Amino acid sequence: MLTKKQKEFLDRLKRMVRRGGYFPAVREIGEETGLSSPATVHAYLYRLYEKGYLKRIKNSWELTPDFFTIPLMGIVPAGSPLEVFSSLGEEVELPEWMVEKDGDVLAFRVQGDSMKDAYIQEGDVVIVKRTPEAQAGEMVVALLADSSITLKRLRKGPERYWLVPENPEYEPIYDPFRLVGKVIGVLRRYR
Repeated sequence: MLTKKQKEFLDRLKRMVRRGGYFPAVREIGEETGLSSPATVHAYLYRLYEKGYLKRIKNSWELTPDFFTIPLMGIVPAGSPLEVFSSLGEEVELPEWMVEKDGDVLAFRVQGDSMKDAYIQEGDVVIVKRTPEAQAGEMVVALLADSSITLKRLRKGPERYWLVPENPEYEPIYDPFRLVGKVIGVLRRYR
C-alpha cells in the first residue's frame, strides 16, 4: 500500500512517461514533482521499486503494469452459506489485465471447501464481477433468500437454475437466489 505522497509521486511519474514516451531522468522527475534533492527522488523510486510499482532495467527504471485496487468485501462461504457480506475496509491490488474497465469488481475471501474440486481452497481470494446474469457452468457468488451468500457453480435445468458445489460432500442449493456476480479470477498465496 502506498502512502499519499508516494501515490502522488507515482501518478506524476506515470503522466511524465505517457507524455514523453520514455522514463524521465532523475533531474526531470525532481522538476516535475517539486523535489529539489536527487537523493529524495532516488528514495521515492526505490520505495516504488520495493513495492512492485517499478522495475530496474540496467541503469534505468520502468513502470510495471498498472494495478487496480478493489474492495475486499468479506468472506464468501464455499460450504454452508453465511450472512450477507459487507466491506472489511481492506483492499486488494490487481494487475490491469485482470480487471474489466467497464465492470464493478469486488473481492471475497473464501471460507470452506465446497469448491475444492474447482481448485478453490479456503483462504483464496475470488475476484467477482458484479452482475445479475451468468451462464450455466460459471462460478458465481449468490445471495440466498435468507440473506446469506455462497460461492457455487451455476447450473440450469429445463425449468430452473440451481447452485452446485464442486465437492461431493455438499448438496446442491435449489432455494431461490439472486446473483451477486460471477467469478473472473482467483488469487492464492502459497505459504
